[in-house]
Amino acid sequence: MKQLVVLVSNVGKGSNLEAVITATKSGAVKMSIIGVVCDVKDAPALIHAKKNKISVKICTNKNELLPLLIKLKPDYIALAGWKQIILDKVIDLYPNRIINLHPGLVPDAGKANVLAPDKTKALWNRGLLADKAIKNFLDKKATYAGSSVHFLTHKFDFGPVLARGFEKIKKNDTIDTLYARLKTKEHKIYIQALQNLSGLKVLIIDAGGRGSVLGQKYLESKKVSRVYAIPGNDFMKYQQNVSTYPNLKTTDIKEIIKIAKEENIDLVDVAQDDAVAAGLVDALQKEKVSVFGPTKKAGQIEWDKTWSRNFMKKFKHPIPKYLSFKSEQNGIKFINGQPDNPWFIKAAGLAAGKGAIFAKNNKEAINAIAQMKYFGIAGKTYLIEECLEGEEFSAFALISGINFKILGYAQDHKRAFDGDLGPNTGGMGCSSPPKVVTKKIEYQVNKIFKKTTHGLVELNIAYVGVLYLGCIVDNKGKVRIIEFNARWGDPEAQAILPSIKNDYFDLISKTIAGNTPNIKSEQKYRVVVAAVSKGYPGNYSKVTGKTISNFEKLNFKNVYGAGVKKDKNKWVAAGGRLFYVTGDGVNVAQARKKAYNALSQVSVTDSGMHFRTDIGSRDLNRYTNGRNKAKHLSDRR
Repeated sequence: MKQLVVLVSNVGKGSNLEAVITATKSGAVKMSIIGVVCDVKDAPALIHAKKNKISVKICTNKNELLPLLIKLKPDYIALAGWKQIILDKVIDLYPNRIINLHPGLVPDAGKANVLAPDKTKALWNRGLLADKAIKNFLDKKATYAGSSVHFLTHKFDFGPVLARGFEKIKKNDTIDTLYARLKTKEHKIYIQALQNLSGLKVLIIDAGGRGSVLGQKYLESKKVSRVYAIPGNDFMKYQQNVSTYPNLKTTDIKEIIKIAKEENIDLVDVAQDDAVAAGLVDALQKEKVSVFGPTKKAGQIEWDKTWSRNFMKKFKHPIPKYLSFKSEQNGIKFINGQPDNPWFIKAAGLAAGKGAIFAKNNKEAINAIAQMKYFGIAGKTYLIEECLEGEEFSAFALISGINFKILGYAQDHKRAFDGDLGPNTGGMGCSSPPKVVTKKIEYQVNKIFKKTTHGLVELNIAYVGVLYLGCIVDNKGKVRIIEFNARWGDPEAQAILPSIKNDYFDLISKTIAGNTPNIKSEQKYRVVVAAVSKGYPGNYSKVTGKTISNFEKLNFKNVYGAGVKKDKNKWVAAGGRLFYVTGDGVNVAQARKKAYNALSQVSVTDSGMHFRTDIGSRDLNRYTNGRNKAKHLSDRR
């Protein structure tokens, strides 16, 4: 149970504290009040604390507050009439954990104002307290008064809003009559905010659009009140009920464990490949922290492609011919002894989705082998694989030992430019569910997942997490395996996760416990388009810091941020893949139209934004012509 400290003063009669005590005693708020702190000994609010046998601490000096709070170790701190200045060092130690009630309508981040129920602009009342704020509502002839519960920040009377309440102003209202009614609303919204915060906390280990959609999905659960992300991104930071740690890496294991314990995290979702390879899941399990994701040993199916191919070969998976090399010389010698053919040269380690190079002939293959050294440790060992022709797709399953449930299918578009031209990227967009996945294909995929889970168990590897299966359908209709990844894909997660109707926290919790519940999916088609900085995946430094115009006009429910940053009052480019826009519909045409209509509203200064215009076009051809016209070369990692 979360622990709460309430800060009060001799202002008022202590009705806010009384309301909070009543809510915790009834179970409406699942928190325990471990202390009431006051600046004087004879405040009316202390009567309620003593009556309910709650520990009371007197803090007459603002400099004494921080040591006192550190000793009490609260999860949250509620200001209920507190009139001392809260020092910056207190706010810094308890970010998004100090709750304040303001008699005005505090706007959300990035918005200039709040609209009242009658669509008039509501008053912020910044800097005005108690009676002065109420008087301002009347003096300005507002149609509605209101109050906001928000997290305390360095900016005065401003911070992430947890709840708002409105009260219609009557013709003959006075300060006293209006404040009396508004007080009732304040008690309700304070309890509402605490109810939300008393729920479960999830920590997501990821930085990009995948982390952004996972955060949204967890917060849809009525059981989850707050999401934390390491490192997260600036877009997530401006979402309600999300905290980020931008200065940490996904491989900072000691710091991650420390945060998980200090914040009383209920579940850690390790969604990023480097974190899996570093053994974060193993470390969290050792510390008895509930975690979702594969161990380092299980994640080897992704972070060591030589091991992965050998595993597939051992269990007779449908794979291309391959050889593994550790020296540039031996790889070139092999290629020189082969007929002139197309090849794939692949770094065996993690290379941010860019470690697979397609070579049209032996000469290009030799050049690709020479490039392996630029991937560092990831390219010290590399594979040379036969090139498969066909159409690519990916499948995702929830795995717990030998049990699995398929979550969905998607078709990624990895190359930078239309027509599958240009260099490989981390992903320029995807569509889901792709029409290439027929019932016959689903049957083959199901067999592959079954064989994989049983094979891992046979090797005494306990895999718990999402397993990504990258495939290609050859010209005979046979599924061949391109790769396995030990996590959600990015941007595939942005297409599939919104369609899952299960409570996602329950789904993951049951999987950790050894169960894999049936997946309930929304029957919609989705297209995700990545907006990237011009020059990506190469040098895009000239775009960094440039303004993203009209970004805030997008429906953020269908937008997932990655390399964007809030600079004062404007959004700017801060990475290669900037953000993703998702469109949905009953068919691919509708979904594409929504996604591209939204993207058409946004631009980056000096034409600094790029996106592919053909995401989902393969299925669009099928939809419009009723048959498959395309034959595509696989773009593999």
